[in-house]
Parts: sequence; C-alpha cells; structure tokens
Amino acid sequence: MAKIPFTVSARTAKLIGQENFANAEGAIIELVKNSYDADAKTALIIFDNSDEIKENHSLYIIDNGQGMTEDVVKEKWMKIGTDDKLQNFTSEGGRIKTGAKGIGRFALDRLGKLTEMHTVSKETNQRLFWSVNWEDFEKIGLSIHEVNAELTNLDTFDLKSHLKDLFKDYKQIPELLDKTEFTTGTILKINALKDSWDEKDLKSLFDNLEVLIPPFEQPEFSIYLFSTSNIVNLGEVNTAYYDDYDYKVSAKYLADDNQSLQVKITRNELVIEALENSYKEVFDAEQMKKFPYDLETFKSKEFEYYLDLGKIKVFSSVDQELLKKIGKFDFTFYYLKNTISDDKNEGDLKKYPYRNFVSANRRAWLDKFGGVKTFRDGFRVRPYGDKDNDWLRLGERQAKSPQGAGQRLGAYRIRPNQIAGTVNISRINNPYFNDKSGREGIQENDVFEVFKNLLIEVINFFEKDRNVVMVHLSELYDKRNSDKKEREKAKAEAERILREKQKREKNKKSPDDNEIKDEDTETKELLAQATQNLEQELEEKDSEIRLLRSLASVGLIMASSAHELRNLRSRIVPRTEFLVRELKKLIDEKALASLHKEDNPFYMIDLIRNEDLQIKHWLDYSLSSLKKDKRKRTNINFGEYFETFKGNWKKSLDKSDINLTLNGSNDAPNTIQTFEVDLDTIFNNLLINSRVAFSGKTGSKEIKINWKRVDEFVQIDFVDNGQGLAQEYKSNPSEIFNAFETSKRDNKGNIIGTGLGLYIVKSIIDEYIDATMDIMDSEIGFKLRLTFPVRKKQ
Repeated sequence: MAKIPFTVSARTAKLIGQENFANAEGAIIELVKNSYDADAKTALIIFDNSDEIKENHSLYIIDNGQGMTEDVVKEKWMKIGTDDKLQNFTSEGGRIKTGAKGIGRFALDRLGKLTEMHTVSKETNQRLFWSVNWEDFEKIGLSIHEVNAELTNLDTFDLKSHLKDLFKDYKQIPELLDKTEFTTGTILKINALKDSWDEKDLKSLFDNLEVLIPPFEQPEFSIYLFSTSNIVNLGEVNTAYYDDYDYKVSAKYLADDNQSLQVKITRNELVIEALENSYKEVFDAEQMKKFPYDLETFKSKEFEYYLDLGKIKVFSSVDQELLKKIGKFDFTFYYLKNTISDDKNEGDLKKYPYRNFVSANRRAWLDKFGGVKTFRDGFRVRPYGDKDNDWLRLGERQAKSPQGAGQRLGAYRIRPNQIAGTVNISRINNPYFNDKSGREGIQENDVFEVFKNLLIEVINFFEKDRNVVMVHLSELYDKRNSDKKEREKAKAEAERILREKQKREKNKKSPDDNEIKDEDTETKELLAQATQNLEQELEEKDSEIRLLRSLASVGLIMASSAHELRNLRSRIVPRTEFLVRELKKLIDEKALASLHKEDNPFYMIDLIRNEDLQIKHWLDYSLSSLKKDKRKRTNINFGEYFETFKGNWKKSLDKSDINLTLNGSNDAPNTIQTFEVDLDTIFNNLLINSRVAFSGKTGSKEIKINWKRVDEFVQIDFVDNGQGLAQEYKSNPSEIFNAFETSKRDNKGNIIGTGLGLYIVKSIIDEYIDATMDIMDSEIGFKLRLTFPVRKKQ
C-alpha cells in the first residue's frame, strides 16, 4: 500500500486567500493590521494616482515596524496558513497580534496584480526586496510549490531616503517623514490596481479607517491616508471623539469566582439646576428618594453598580460553564438622542429639562460612528456596528416595545440609531470568540450568544434608569397640568369679581364717595387682580412661543426657496440704478440699440434689476411673518386674510406656473378670533408642501382654498392637484402629522424633507378649542379640511 501526499493547485491556494476579503477596503485594513502586529508606530497608505493613465496608478502601504529578516520572509511570509501568530500571539513590543490565520498576504492579490516589497529588519538590519506576480497563480496545471516570488538583498538601501525621493513632489509626505522615525519597517507597493479609487472610494476608506481602532482612545499607532492626485482632502486618521452625550455607561466583566460585573452610569441629559429648582417635587416620589434616583446622586452625575451575575434574573438559569467561558471584557456605550423631543409628544420641553444640543452635529456623528462595535486587542472586528448591522437586535427590541422613556415603567427600549458603543475583547481573555473562516465576524456559538445577552443586560441598566427618571418627570407634568381646570375656574372667578368692582365704581354717585368694603371683599379683589396679572404674564410667554414657532416656519420657507436665492446671489436693488446712471455718462444708450440684446449692457442690467426685485420680494415676504401685530389675537376675516396671503405669494407662484384660486366670501360670519401668525404658519406650510407636490408635473398646477360658514364653524378646504399622499401614508394618513415624518427624497433616495411642516400645523390646530383638521378623500392630489369656531358676538 502506497502513501501519496495531497497537493494544492496554485489557483486553489489563491482562491482560499481571496475569499477572506470581500472588498478592497477590507484588504487594505488587513495589511494595516499587519503593520500593527509588526510594532509599527506609524502606517501610511498612499495612492499614487496623479498620472492621467489609470494603469500607472499604484498603492503603497508603508510602516516603521520591525521589518522582516530573510528567514522570516522565507519561513513565515511565504508560508500560506502559517500558525506563527497563533502560537506567538504577542509581538516583540508587547502587542497582542490581530492576525492568526496566516493568509493575510493574499490581501495584496485582492488589490493588484503585481506586488513589490522593500523591508528593513530591526533585528538584523537586513535590507530585502521581494516581488511577485499574482497572475502566476492563475496558470493552468501549476501546483502551489511551482509558483515563485523573487527575493533580493539590498545592502545600501535606506528606507526614509527612498520614500522621500518617491514622494518629493507631494509636500505632506516628506514633511511627515521628517518628523517620523523610519530606519526600519516595510514598504508594500501594489501595481496594476484592480479597483478604480475615486473621491467617494477614498472618503469611504478614510471613514472606515477612523473606526478601525476604538473611539475615545488614542493608542500609540497612527494611520495616515494620502492621495497624490489631491482629489480629496485626507491626512491623519483620527479616532472618534465626542463628549456631547446624554448618558455614558461603562461595564467591566471580571470573570472572577463571583462572576462580578461592574457598571458605572454617567447622567448628562438633564439640567441639574432645573431639577433642583423648577422640578424639585419629582424627588418627593418614593422611588426618587432612593439611590440612585435621589437628588444628591443626580448632582454627582455618576454612580456605580457591583453585581453578581447569578443574582440577575436573566442569567439565573444560564449554564454557569458558558458564563465562565466568556472571559473578561469591557463595554462602553454612549446614548445620544437625535432630537430634543424624544417621545415626539407635544410638551416634552415642559416635561423634561433637557440640556440643549445641536441635532445636526449629533446625527452626523452617529451616522459615522454609531452602532455597537467590537474590538479585539485594539482592532475592529467587522461587521459588528456597521450600518444596517444591528447584531444585538436593538431595533427588534424597540419595535416590540416602542413606548417612549416617559410613558410606562419597564417598557422603554433604546433605538439602535441612538447608541455608539465599543466592546473590547482579547485573544487571551476570550479564547472562545473565534473568527469565522471569512474573518468577517465571530463564530455564533453558545458562548457568544450568552455574551450578547450580557451586553443587552448592561444596556437594560441604562434603559431602566432613564425610564424611571422620565416617567416620574412625566407624572409631575401631568399632575401640574391637572390643575389647569382649576386655573380656568380661578380666572373666571377673578374676572367676575373685577367686573363687579368696576360696576360698583361706575355706580358711584360722586368720585369722592368712598366705598366701605369688608375685609373679605377687599382680599378677594386683591387676589382677583393678582390672578389676572398672572394670566397676562402667561399669555406673554405663549406669545414668545408663537414667535419661535413662526421663526421655525420662516426657516422652512427660506429652505424651500433656497435654490432660487442661491441663483440670484446677493444683489441690492439700488446698485443697478447707480450703475445705469454712471454708464450713461460714458455711453449713449440709443447708440447700442442695434446690438443683440445679450451684447447690450443696459439689457443685462435690466436682468440684474429683475433678480434684485425678486430677492427683495422674498426678504420682504419672510420678514413680514415677524410683524409684532401678527402675534396679537385679533378678529380675522378669512376673505380679507386669503386675499393678502395670495398677494404675498403671487410672484413666487407665477414663476412656478401655479394658479391659486380663492372661493369664499368676505362676510362677517366668516370671522374668527385668532393670531394671524398662526394662520401664516398653517397656510404657508400647506402651500410649501403643494409646491413640492408639483415637482415634475406637466399641465395645470392648481391650488384652491375654499371656505364657508357651517353652523358655528368656518370650514376651509385646502386642495391641490399635485402628487397627493405618498404611498406609504395611504393606509394611515394621520402619520404625516407626526414630527419628522416626510416622504421627500432626492433622486438617490436620500431623505431631504424636514418632516416638521405638517407637525407644526397640527400642533397649532390642537391648541384651538373645537378646531379640527382632517385629510379628505381625493382622487387627484391632496385635500385637507380645517374647521375653526366662529367668533362669538360680544
């Protein structure tokens, strides 16, 4: 019986390596990890792509690490599937190596057809040149041992001088080299690139490199990305740092005999001074008197738990051997709500004393660094925390229990787009967390499932804490609001007392008559006057709120016309008159009559003047929304109001070929008592939405506003023949009134609408007693019916 060896074709070996790299970005990241394993302090990724011929583009990956000796190149670099990093997982500099499978060098093949390597060894000072043509692996019938790379000794090679000479025309790289030690290390040059790296690709690579090492840490390893074509502004890759969070939760699992879990929670969401003063009654609740919800704990901002996992309900029945196999790890996450109104309920700002923040900054940061990411020995394990990779199923949890934090105890669940976190594991402490064969993720075994549940439990500590605080603040708000009816009674009684006082004073026979009042009557009158004064102050506060809402509405109007304003630029009307006057001193306008109009400067100035007038119209229109008299409750006749409304919008509608038709009367019965600024906000937003609904429409563009008296109400129908409700709202039209609901998207499917217009309209309607707003069935376009109670006769 003969024993015969297995052989592997060259092509098979190559395919095994290539399957580990789903894309070019992943291949580059793998090579950067090799630089880290070599104890490099600096890694440079340079795309030499300034040549107009793409075939001449090259990619360099450079580090100042340990470099390789001839023995290392022959015995480890050239050995596919080497177990060196598996056995020797600590580098010379004490780092835990990130690689283990011994096939990372095939990342070079994924990137290009040819590879050259210069390496200078720290151990022996050997200077070597290595090269390979990866297409040799494609030759039919070749076994792996028949494919050769070339290796040459370079006795006089100087690493830094070589790099400075290569990139002498690119200022940033020589400057960086002057500040960086580059006596040893490795230069990898990949030629005949397989991918075309444009601005978008380079920006994506830069973003992924930013999350390669854990956020909020600055390890002794710097990464730089450059492009010699200067097609995008690159440079040093910085890790994510952001300190504008609402909650920070840090947890450490010690994996000791007690299965100890340490959890530290830092609160940063609410204004402590407001809690202590304006919301101090919340601490009268029994639960809010105790740690960690008491005022003193709030003032200290952070507190800690020390827990035995065996006492946590969710782990009481878990196999203890599985818990032991998890090993030590730490988990830090940050909760950042996207908007100031977390529950999307009117009145949240009154319920909760939130700190102010810039929503746009948070959304941008979360878009880039959000999600719970996993790091092994300081390097990212993908795809955990990638966009659309909700590996902890936070979205599923939240969908099953969508209540806001202040709605019901025990029901609050965090949304996946509000969390940024890092889980740190190690090859030493977590040996059961093995990579999948494709290196994308960790093997989904029972230990890993328990591990995920433990992370969810840490998140639940935060959810419970925020839930308890917000529910009690919500209950305080409801309690205060329940006094509203009593306040209305007090207001009515105060008015009655003061009317009686005025009546008595009117019936005095002479000014000198001094009315004798008993003490009780005098006290009542004083209280009545104080009540009326307080009501006046509250009305002034309401006026301020209306002004702020009006400002928000003006912002929406300006946003809708921004494309027009950008085209018009900043021109001021009087300058054209001055220009014409000065020009006529030098040129006879009649002498230019024979010129083509595009060559006539006077014609061009007329065009500029028309643009200036349009700018003036938009500015006048926007500023008119802030007039002081619009913030006073007055008698509004809809016929007169809509005529003015149509006049304000006329130029803009004419330019867009939109016809606005009014159908109603100016009769006194069609009068209500309201704030004109509220009507502006309502109908401006509706008209803006209609303009958007006409985008791409051919034929007539019609908006109709019809109003009439129906019993004790004025009924107003706002109708257009645009695109109508988006398909996603057909089954539940009322959703369009929710905050941030929008179907406006660009041609790439990106959301471009604010989702605030109809929400603002709905919030105003809800403030008026007996006023209603309903979406009516309409075969074409959109129809909205509003009803307002008519002004009562005095």
